[in-house]
Amino acid sequence: MTDRTEFSKLSLEERLVIVEGLYVQYPRVLNILREIGHCQRRAKLAGEAAGVLITGDSGTGKTTLRKHYARDFPRLVTTTGTIVPVLVVIVPVPATPKSLATELLTVLGDPGADKGTLISRTNRLRLLLKRCVVELVILDEFQHFQDRDSNKVLRTISDWLKVLMDQTGVPIVLIGMPYSENILDAPGHEQLRRRFPTRIQLEPFSWSTADGRMEFRKFLKGIDDALPFPQPSHLSDVELAFRCYSACQGVIGPIMTVVRRAAYLALEKSLDCLSLDVLAQAYDDGLAANNPSRNNPFLDIKVKQPAKRQTSNSPPRATNSRSKARPTKVSASDIFS
Repeated sequence: MTDRTEFSKLSLEERLVIVEGLYVQYPRVLNILREIGHCQRRAKLAGEAAGVLITGDSGTGKTTLRKHYARDFPRLVTTTGTIVPVLVVIVPVPATPKSLATELLTVLGDPGADKGTLISRTNRLRLLLKRCVVELVILDEFQHFQDRDSNKVLRTISDWLKVLMDQTGVPIVLIGMPYSENILDAPGHEQLRRRFPTRIQLEPFSWSTADGRMEFRKFLKGIDDALPFPQPSHLSDVELAFRCYSACQGVIGPIMTVVRRAAYLALEKSLDCLSLDVLAQAYDDGLAANNPSRNNPFLDIKVKQPAKRQTSNSPPRATNSRSKARPTKVSASDIFS
């Protein structure tokens, strides 16, 4: 149980640091972190690299997840060199073998990362991966392997990645949007697909089932316990939890935006917990502009049912039209059970 008396002893700056670092490892995230760890250990023991593909829409926590995993494996500077157990790189745009090799070399500290031919850069990369004792590579924004304009999967960089895994034995975790699966499933990518037997999709929370509501409320309870206030904010109470769900549609990113902003406001006002007033103001400050047709759920006495969030495996199209999500049918007895 959280000892909230300790929070009162902290300075405002220390409490703000806690707010910025809020992160709740709910069961689904813990399972994914374990799977990544298994991938890393399996390669060391078996000597064969088998990767993982993690997909999810924006705001579902992909980037935060990989940051927290990598945080447990910091780089170490020794008398013989630098050790980088987990190497994290953002796939560049445009994604080419040379541009990706350059990014990997840059993060590893190669001063001449952008020098030389693709062959020379790849050879240096293989050498540095070994010297830096890299046990796992995490590539974020994997969807860049697919050309956004033509939807064409970039075959050259996919083949280069496959060969790199074979030559180094270093497993790779790919993180990207849901349509990233199209890259592995593209014709001619059978060999790359076999190297990523595990696929995990980060889904938004659900309110349409009892288990979904309970999972979301437990997540909110974890946030509440971590907030640096002398009193609980009761975020997991059914009515307030439903308001939070209505604000974020089950997506972690938006609700964390509201909670962090509300915490700042509450601390500035010397409140003992988050109130509906600061949550409402935080929603207006952080989310209202992106949802102009949606009422502020922290102000309305009656909160409308949240729309069901659709997930698509198709890449985004260049269009100005907006598609409307189908509403989720949830009865009052479901909500307040």
